[in-house]
Amino acid sequence: MEDNQMDSEMDTNFLNQFSSMVTTDKDDLIKQFQTIGENLNYSTATFFLDMSNWNLQTAVGCYFDFMVSRLPSMKFLNDLTVGKDEKVTPNTAFKQSWLLQNDGESVWHGTYLRNETDDRKYYLPSLSPNDTTIVTVDLISPPTNGPFVSKWSLYTATGSQFGETITSAIDVCEGGTLAITQQLSQLQAVSAPPDMDPAVASQNTQPGSLEDTEMWG
Repeated sequence: MEDNQMDSEMDTNFLNQFSSMVTTDKDDLIKQFQTIGENLNYSTATFFLDMSNWNLQTAVGCYFDFMVSRLPSMKFLNDLTVGKDEKVTPNTAFKQSWLLQNDGESVWHGTYLRNETDDRKYYLPSLSPNDTTIVTVDLISPPTNGPFVSKWSLYTATGSQFGETITSAIDVCEGGTLAITQQLSQLQAVSAPPDMDPAVASQNTQPGSLEDTEMWG
């Protein structure tokens, strides 16, 4: 109940800040409307303002009501990181892989995974309802020992967050073996004979995984 009250108060405060923006210039209204979401284009802003008789506060409220009803959905299925639960040495590059499912009713278009710490983005391929994909991200451990936590969220092409937040927590210490395990796995995948079961190869070679050049935004 308290969480619902807090959300309601935040929504009210958010809308109130637009009610204080008094202007009749349509270009100014469009620019102000576009500040509410990343990649919110001119045509979309114009549409919601026009249908709201160019009342900025009303247009913003209509936009969020519309987006909430159309947001896609994501289900986290599994952590497929090679060497999962192993520790990593300081200042070391490594990869993490997650199996995600589109468990909603709409196709993912222009979806990207964002690191909430440093704002890096990994763009995902289009994904139909009920289909799954493996997302692989590149990380570098910090130079000091201790827990290394990163949080990741999915966003629509217009910048609306959806699905559960993925939290990664890895211990950093001098005796970590994660990077070595991943390097050995890659070597085994490269040297595997053509008739080897793909499931035995590295996670990075599984269908649906993204190459590094495709993932960077």
